[in-house]
Amino acid sequence: MNIENPLKKSLAVVFGTVLALGCTPMISVAEDTTASTEETTAETETTTVSETDEEVSEEEIAEEESETEWFKAELDEYDDSLSLISYESSPESANSSKKSKNVSPTPVELNVTGGYVGDIPWFESEPVIESVPGEFAVVTYGWGHGVGMSQNGANFYATYSGWTYQDILYHYYPGTYLMNTGLAYDEEITVNGVSGDVLSMVSQIVFNEVGGTMSYEAIKAQAVAVYTYCKYNGNDASDLRCKPCPPQVVVDAVAEVLGQALYYNDDYALTMFSASSGGITANCYEVFYSDLPYLRSVSSDYDTAYDPHYGTVTYIDDFQLRNMIQEAYGIELSDNPNNWIKPTYSDTTGYVTTVNIDDQITVKGYEFKLAIGLKSSKFNVYYTPRPDGEPIPDGVSEPKVVDPDYTYTPGVYYPNSYPTDIGLTYDEDPDESYEEPTDDYYEEPIDWYDYSTDYSDDYYDDYSYSDYDYSYSDYDYSY
Repeated sequence: MNIENPLKKSLAVVFGTVLALGCTPMISVAEDTTASTEETTAETETTTVSETDEEVSEEEIAEEESETEWFKAELDEYDDSLSLISYESSPESANSSKKSKNVSPTPVELNVTGGYVGDIPWFESEPVIESVPGEFAVVTYGWGHGVGMSQNGANFYATYSGWTYQDILYHYYPGTYLMNTGLAYDEEITVNGVSGDVLSMVSQIVFNEVGGTMSYEAIKAQAVAVYTYCKYNGNDASDLRCKPCPPQVVVDAVAEVLGQALYYNDDYALTMFSASSGGITANCYEVFYSDLPYLRSVSSDYDTAYDPHYGTVTYIDDFQLRNMIQEAYGIELSDNPNNWIKPTYSDTTGYVTTVNIDDQITVKGYEFKLAIGLKSSKFNVYYTPRPDGEPIPDGVSEPKVVDPDYTYTPGVYYPNSYPTDIGLTYDEDPDESYEEPTDDYYEEPIDWYDYSTDYSDDYYDDYSYSDYDYSYSDYDYSY
């Protein structure tokens, strides 16, 4: 979906009005270029702008500007530390922030290691399916949309390969480059209607996304991705969420990379991220509709062994899956469950690009994942048929989720893991259960547990994620 800059639209209206009044010819300016600031003494050739080409009705502008398409994901606990993005927006709904800047960005000093990736424990790629007659088994790999940076993968690369935050960012966003905007100390970021300084807002978002017990370099990579994402969207991160009282280690990590953003072709990159990516990230066009050159599929090598959501099996009774599909898409399924779900897979990544539902409609794999409540759109479907002649009964049931075996990755408990008061309101207090560490340095990390999240479990009770309806009619597929 092409989202035009409102300023350019307004200029188009002005040009059309002037031409309608019979003014003299004007200089034609291409919409997809920025105005040059260089002085020139050459004679400018004037051309006549067609009134038909320039006229844009105010009604059309208002309609286009109101189009915002959100793809919401569930917010849930992720391995005691990680959480999914609260809301996931498609690239089509994002607004790139190409606008004039008073401060020119400066390059960030290169700090990469190219650390060795290997010695990964081998695990059986497919779990054992233990379904009963009349039951679907859906095996998913990863959690989230799988486009851009894998938060879990970033932590694995930092932990097992010694990668820096730059190694991580350049891997997951190929072709981008790192610059310091020079703006972070003098601007504000708005998150869900609340504005604040960059350090405090980014720290709260990062805390919500990855907690405070990941590898330090992975936390820094997340900070850059969050800040760049905010800049791309004009300093308005409406689809992200803050968690108050980020631990000091998170604030320190954010401060180290404050103002650093990823660029592509002299503009901010759309730095999408998700919890984990099932061994390989998806190409953007496979999940959404846009084809962005830096959101290309790359490996996420450690997922097969270390990701607790690589090979999750979700068991769903056939009558319950029928209920879910018919409610989501407003259709009536046939009596042949083998015909209900027919995925089309990407040859390069294994993600489901589209799903043919009972030869009635075809939807994006990611949209189907949301409608059915699966962890990822990288999935395989198995069905154990009922005995011949046995009809599918009516009824409802709860899906059963079985997570796979995996190699546990311990978290890091930092000496400066104590909670801050960033984001507190007048009636809140920091975590009273925190105890000041007695040792100055911890050589061995303890079990992966984010000690600074206990107090915040009730903070998001106000967000009712079950209120969102993923019915087929809510989406416009006319791209």
